[in-house]
Amino acid sequence: MGFEETDDIVTLAAKAETEMVQCHLTVVNAGISEPSSTRRLAQEVSEKARAYLEVRGKEVTVEMITLRDLADDIAKGSVGDKYGERLDSAIAAVGAADGLVVASPIYKASYSGLFKAFWDLVPRDAIINMPVVLAATGGSNRHALVPDVVMRGLFAFFRAVPTATSLMATKEDFGTPELEKRERRAAGELGALMLSNVRHQPLNEPVDHVNW
Repeated sequence: MGFEETDDIVTLAAKAETEMVQCHLTVVNAGISEPSSTRRLAQEVSEKARAYLEVRGKEVTVEMITLRDLADDIAKGSVGDKYGERLDSAIAAVGAADGLVVASPIYKASYSGLFKAFWDLVPRDAIINMPVVLAATGGSNRHALVPDVVMRGLFAFFRAVPTATSLMATKEDFGTPELEKRERRAAGELGALMLSNVRHQPLNEPVDHVNW
């Protein structure tokens, strides 16, 4: 069942409700320590998004991609060498998802090199219209704007659909009502976008690639 140009928002929502019974959520985590606060943040958001969707009758699968485990292959891909099937599978899981949670530690006011190197290998059309939560962890609240100022620009390039609420957490934030509230809000926004089926709505017109 496709979406017609004349469909109103109520019709689109009804179609999405009937078409999308199973939801696949992919989590991309660039944490490198063990245990990792970056992985913890991503996992907490994905669990809340799963709960949001399950309450609304959806079957949800969550796949965690830990970039630390793929670092060797990512390095090979970064210099044009052939990389292994695990990285191929991770990239495929990103493209096949109905929604994403992406999380990176912050280094020198930006996402990590490992995080960026992974996304450099993802085809630029792979996540068009993809709902995504942007999350980051850092040593202090001086980095609070990194998800919106730095990460949001990267996913605008991919023409993804980031949630309005982004997340930045320090170690001291975990377990606080404030972070819990923001996680729940971001997860709810992600779930609502996934339920709207925005990911699978075709563009009205084909978009030619432009080299800026």
